[in-house]
Amino acid sequence: MDVTDVLAGEHGVFHLLVEQLDDSIDRCTTLAELRVAAEPLALSLLGHARVEEETLFQSYEQATGTLGPLRCLRHEHEQMDRWIRALFRIPDLDEMRRQTRALLDLTRRHLAREEQVMFTAAREALTAGVLAACGAQWARFRGVAIGGEPALD
Repeated sequence: MDVTDVLAGEHGVFHLLVEQLDDSIDRCTTLAELRVAAEPLALSLLGHARVEEETLFQSYEQATGTLGPLRCLRHEHEQMDRWIRALFRIPDLDEMRRQTRALLDLTRRHLAREEQVMFTAAREALTAGVLAACGAQWARFRGVAIGGEPALD
């Protein structure tokens, strides 16, 4: 399975989580409620960035010998990581709302960049075999069985 397809599938879940959090920001009346609402997206984004780096990004860099679109995407991963970790230490509800909206804006832009630029660049630069090997590596990370083969470590 092509890693860009499975990562795009994960992005579908992120788009849903982004919209759910965006819809709930103003309905949350306490910091605790907003933190609970933000946790699913925040935790998922942290894990997703690691999986992308260790599957697609490293393979792309090895094959092309260039950072190409990776420089911006890695910077955004680092920025999202910092923002997420800081988000849950904010002591003021209004400030957390502002910072959550900023994180959602960054996440939307980042997902679009990966979908429109990175996945296309990877499909052009990497062979079908490499994309499939990266997909198998993704399956091992996620504990998913592909094609009837158990995903065991």
